[in-house]
Amino acid sequence: MKTLESRFSPKSALMIARRNLRVGVAVMVGASLVLASTAVVATTASAAPSGQLIIANGEPITAAYYDPHSAFGLVDAQLGSLLYDTLLVMDKKGNVAPSLAKSYKRVSKTQVDLVIRTGVKFHDGTPVTPADVAASINRVMAPASPLAFALLMAPGKATVSGNTVKVVTEKPFGALENSLAVLAIVSSADIAKPDNWKATGNGSGPYTFVSNKNNDLTVVANDDYWGDKPKIKTVILRYIEDTQARQSALLTGQVDMSTRVGPQEIAGVKGNSDFNVFSNQGPPSQIIQIWRDGGALKDPKLRRAINYAIDRKTISEKIQGGMNPLAYNGMPTNMPFYKAAVEKYEYNPAKAKSLIKSLGYFNKVTLTMSTSSLVPKQAEIDQAIVGYLKAVGINVKVTKLEVGKFRTTYPDYDISLNTIATFNNDPSFSLGLYAGGIGKAIFGWEDPEMDRLFAAQRDDSGATRAGKVNLAQTYLWKMARTLWVSDENWVFIANKRVKNYERSPLVGEALIVNASVS
Repeated sequence: MKTLESRFSPKSALMIARRNLRVGVAVMVGASLVLASTAVVATTASAAPSGQLIIANGEPITAAYYDPHSAFGLVDAQLGSLLYDTLLVMDKKGNVAPSLAKSYKRVSKTQVDLVIRTGVKFHDGTPVTPADVAASINRVMAPASPLAFALLMAPGKATVSGNTVKVVTEKPFGALENSLAVLAIVSSADIAKPDNWKATGNGSGPYTFVSNKNNDLTVVANDDYWGDKPKIKTVILRYIEDTQARQSALLTGQVDMSTRVGPQEIAGVKGNSDFNVFSNQGPPSQIIQIWRDGGALKDPKLRRAINYAIDRKTISEKIQGGMNPLAYNGMPTNMPFYKAAVEKYEYNPAKAKSLIKSLGYFNKVTLTMSTSSLVPKQAEIDQAIVGYLKAVGINVKVTKLEVGKFRTTYPDYDISLNTIATFNNDPSFSLGLYAGGIGKAIFGWEDPEMDRLFAAQRDDSGATRAGKVNLAQTYLWKMARTLWVSDENWVFIANKRVKNYERSPLVGEALIVNASVS
């Protein structure tokens, strides 16, 4: 594996995409043609970092080695945001400001110029150069790049002029600034030798990699960090698959925080003055039931009929505790440019059964389903869906899997519950999951019309983009490309000894440097 190309072939791209669906993208909504910023992230003297923060996750890391550009899951993004710098940074309100780039300017609809901060070093002691920045960007902007983070970008090229990196897209791409707020800057040496990521993550971020063992990913504060020093000395990302075990670890003080919890866990700390519940923080996200495009499910008429068979409102209210809004189109309701479709697929089992009979599928189809505990209340949601389908003449054979195996084998089953989240708060990434090679990997689906609609909205940064986004999401909805179960409200519970914890609308923990542990 001497080169990037030899390691990340188009075939391996599909394998990477199969690993997980927790992915996303964001755009500078309403950005003017020319934007400039000279704000600088200040480096201030502060006390030495202290204490330890343990974050409990219901999933393991899934990226190829510790390559941040292959990140496809929450834990991958958490680790990447701790180890690596990004050119820009997003606050909890979604505002973008300079970071590794000490200033930036929107030159045109297709160009952003960034002045790169000097004196910054990677964890191995080598300097971060504009050439490293350009190489990092070009790695994911390369045509047909198989890397997960290629969904964050558009075709184009980054070039170096002195200490400035000029990023030029082939067509207008309004999401560029937000994408640069989540794109990790890596060294050219690691790009040339991707096997380096087998051992460690060599970023320039506020934390350095220590180990990955016994379900614990451990990092420690970077004493030489160029920016505001993190206040917490050690951060551990701990994988605890079982929901009850995770909650018990939180309540007994074995961990400080539990991520993406469900209504039962929230109820478990209600009235407990030792804990804070962080709700409505994180990226626009959906819980979806993937319909693989094969066998009977290749028929969009059957997929539409099935959508009428499932009572999403009852699932939301009774199983999910009313914490997740229902979307009536192919994107989360809190995504920029979301607009409800006319057709709501309201629960109508009589209509579903009639349609299924007319199509000749009644009691003649058995679908395979994989289930796990990745999604809050997943077992209960899956059981409900199996019951709804049985009532209209569709049988389902269920296989229960450990989370890690579930995430890497879901394409082997007809249906499976999963989530889609935007990494940087824009529709382009979630829509991109249904297009091109990624759409084929996730759904087994190839559709030139979806490819066209996706490209049309991505390549527009003007007032007309909203309409193009709506055309793409509504096309997915009409094709019943999946069952959109509900939005996903990312709820985190933290012990109150964790101070000043906050999240931006990105996947990861980019703002954790502001937190402390008492």
